[in-house]
Amino acid sequence: LVFGELNGKQCVCMQGRFHFYEGYNIATVTYPVRVFFLLGIETLIVTNAAGGLSHKFQVGDIMLIKDHINIPGFAGQNPLCGRNEERFGVRFPCMSDAYDRDFIRMARETAQELGCDSFIQEGVYCMLAGPSYETIAECKVLQKLGADAVGICSTLVMMSNDF
Repeated sequence: LVFGELNGKQCVCMQGRFHFYEGYNIATVTYPVRVFFLLGIETLIVTNAAGGLSHKFQVGDIMLIKDHINIPGFAGQNPLCGRNEERFGVRFPCMSDAYDRDFIRMARETAQELGCDSFIQEGVYCMLAGPSYETIAECKVLQKLGADAVGICSTLVMMSNDF
């Protein structure tokens, strides 16, 4: 962890993360988010590299995640399973607002002010377990489900983020 100040605001940055496909369990993958919560962090910005599925995207576009599809969750892989720690949030959080619309709007406005809004997109992120990349057939299915991008991280972290 790197602690510092950015434009007068205290911040903490983490380089890298634990990945599900590396053999770590969900508790370990989401551990940093719990630490951030205990440190009093109020805003979490998560980044990753993902594959674009949407035909409206160009190579190099940045996608702001507006919703997600957690495919491992269909098989019971959910970071909220197990003993509930109430200090980290409610037991059954509503995931329809997991991605802050005001924050997305602010990111878009900032991109416009900086003149780089032409490569900012919004979309639905789909998480797979990895580490293999998707087949062509899998990509077609994910597109039909409404996914705009696919990757192997971030969703579990965001599901653990109730602050």
